[in-house]
Amino acid sequence: MASTSKHQVDYTSEDESSNCESTSGSCMIAEQPKAKASAVKKTRLYSDNYVNYGFTFVEKQGMQHPCCIICHKLLTNEAMVPSKLQRHLKTKHPAAAKRDQLYFKCLLQSQHKQVQFFTKAVTVSDKAQLASFQVAELVAKSMKPHTVVETLIMPACRLMVKTMLGDEAEKVIAKIPSSNNTVSQRIEMMSDDINYSVCNQLKICKRFSLQLDESTDISGKAQLMAFVRYPNQQSLIEQFLFCRELIQTRGEDIFKCVCTFCEQHGLLWQWCTSICTDGEPSMTGCVHGFLSLEKATNPNITTKHCFSHREALVSKTLPSDLHTVLREVVQIVNYIKSHPAKSRLFSELCKDMSSDYITVLLHNDIRWLSRGKVLACVCELHLELKTFFLQNQPHNEFATLLSDSSWTSKVSYLDDIFEVLNSVNLGMQGVDANILSVTDKLEAFKRKIDLWQQEIETATSIHMFPNAARADPGGVALHNLILEHLALLKQQLQHYFPSLDTSDKDWVRNPFHQHKNLTGLSLTEKEQLIDVETDRSLQLKFNSVNLAQIWLEVEAEHPDIGAKAIEVLLPFCTTYLCEKAFSAMTSIKSKQRERETSRCRKRFENMLVENSGQT
Repeated sequence: MASTSKHQVDYTSEDESSNCESTSGSCMIAEQPKAKASAVKKTRLYSDNYVNYGFTFVEKQGMQHPCCIICHKLLTNEAMVPSKLQRHLKTKHPAAAKRDQLYFKCLLQSQHKQVQFFTKAVTVSDKAQLASFQVAELVAKSMKPHTVVETLIMPACRLMVKTMLGDEAEKVIAKIPSSNNTVSQRIEMMSDDINYSVCNQLKICKRFSLQLDESTDISGKAQLMAFVRYPNQQSLIEQFLFCRELIQTRGEDIFKCVCTFCEQHGLLWQWCTSICTDGEPSMTGCVHGFLSLEKATNPNITTKHCFSHREALVSKTLPSDLHTVLREVVQIVNYIKSHPAKSRLFSELCKDMSSDYITVLLHNDIRWLSRGKVLACVCELHLELKTFFLQNQPHNEFATLLSDSSWTSKVSYLDDIFEVLNSVNLGMQGVDANILSVTDKLEAFKRKIDLWQQEIETATSIHMFPNAARADPGGVALHNLILEHLALLKQQLQHYFPSLDTSDKDWVRNPFHQHKNLTGLSLTEKEQLIDVETDRSLQLKFNSVNLAQIWLEVEAEHPDIGAKAIEVLLPFCTTYLCEKAFSAMTSIKSKQRERETSRCRKRFENMLVENSGQT
C-alpha cells in the first residue's frame, strides 16, 4: 500500500477529526481513487559527441531534433540518445559505421558550404532589386512594351558590360530580375503604391476636384479616365486617379464605376467639390446622366462642361461656302493618302521640287487641332498639289479647284482663322489651368473678333489674316465672307460661353488691391481679405510664387477667405489631362498587344502618375 499512500488526500474536516480522536484516538484517512500520474516529457539536448555517430541537430519549434549527416533524415527528440543514433548509423549506413569523428565533421562542413553556395546563387541582392524597379520605371515612362527589357535591354546591357568590363561584371548584371512577368509585376506594384498614396492624401485634405472622360482604345474597349486635383501644404496637385474598362458607357455605368472606386479606397462624395466632363449625353444627361446622378448624391457639387470641347464646337461653325471648301480640302488629302501609289508619286514630286514637306497630313475629325494642321499643310504644298494633279489628271475636279484663285483665297483664310482658334484652344490646355486663366483667353478672343469686324468694316482690309491677304490683296472675294464668319463665331461664343465675366473674382487674382466688386463674400470673409491686403510679407511673396501657393498660405491664418479662394482655383476647366492620356494610350496599345490589355493599363497608369507628378 506504499504506492497508494503516496497519492492519499485528507478530506476530513476539522470537527470530524476531533470526533475521531475523541472516540477512537485515531482515525483512518479516507482513501481516494488513484489519480493517473501525468508523465513529464523529457526534452533531450544535443551533445557535441553525437557527431561521432554521424548526427547533427535541427531546431524545430524550440526543440532539438537529431538529423543524420549522411541521409539528412530527421528523427524525433526522443531519439537523441547515443544508442538510438548508433543503431541508425549501423542499420542505414553500415559502410560509415567505422568512420571517425573527423570524417563526419568534414562531411558536415562541405554540406554547409554547398548550402551557402546555392543560397548565394539564388538570392537577389537589394541593389539588383532596386535596379529592376528602376528599369521597369524607365520602360513605363517611355511608354514601351514591358517585354522590351527581356528581349532587348538586358541582352544589350550584358553585351556592353561584357565588352567593357569583362565576364565577371556580366555575371553580376545577369542577376538583375528582368523577365517579362517580373517587369510587369514591378510596374503594377509601383502603380498600386502611388495610387494608394494619392488616396491617402485625399483622405487627409478631404476636398478635391475631378475630371472625367471616356473613350475607346485601339481594340474597341471603352476606357474611363479620371484625374484629380487637390491641395497640399504648398500647391495644388494634379494626379492621375484611375483608368477603368467599361462594358457599357451609360451614365449609370460610369457613376457605378466611380462609386466603386471611391468605396474601395474610402473616399466620400462629399469631399468632391467639382467635376469637369465632356458634353456626351452619358455624362450630361438631365435624367440618367452621370452628372445628374452625382448631383443627387452631392447637391453642393459644381459641374463644368470642358472649355476646350466647347471652343471646338465654336470652331466648327462655318458659312456654307467655307464649309464646302473645307470638305473639298479633306477630299484632296484623302484622295492622295488613300492610294499608296499616288502617295509615293506625290512624295517624289515634293522631293524634286525641294519642298519642306513630302506628304500631306491625313484629316482626323476626332482631335481638335487636326483641321488646322491639314489646312496649313495644304497651303504650304499648294503648288506641289496643283502640279501633281495637272500632270497626272489635268481634267480632274481637284486640279480645277487648285487653279481657282477664289478657292485658294478661301483656303488661305481658313488656314489663318484655324490657326487662331487652335492657339486659343492650346492656351486653355496645360496643367494648373483654372477658371480665371481660361476665361481670360476666351475674353481676349471675343474682343479680338470685335476689333477685326470693326477694322474690316472701316478700313476694308484683311491684313490681320496674312495668308488670306496675300491670296486676296484687296479683300474683294473675302470681305463679306469673313464678316459673316466672324459674326457666326461671336454668336456661337455667346451661346457656348454665356458669361465670361469674372470681375467678381479679381480679389483672387490679386488680393493686395482694394476691390469694389466683392459679390458673394460674407462680412467675415471681407474682414479677412482686408487683413490679407495689408500683409506686407505676403505681398512681397506675390510675384515669386504661384497664386495657389499664396492662398494656401493665407488659408492657414485666415481659413474663411482662404478656403473661398481655393474653391475658385480648385476646379478643372478642361479635360486636357484625359485627352493627353488617351493619346498616350493610343501609342502604348496596339493590335499586336491587344491580349496584354491589363498589363498595358497598369504600365500606362504608372506612366501617367509619374508624368503628372513631374509637372
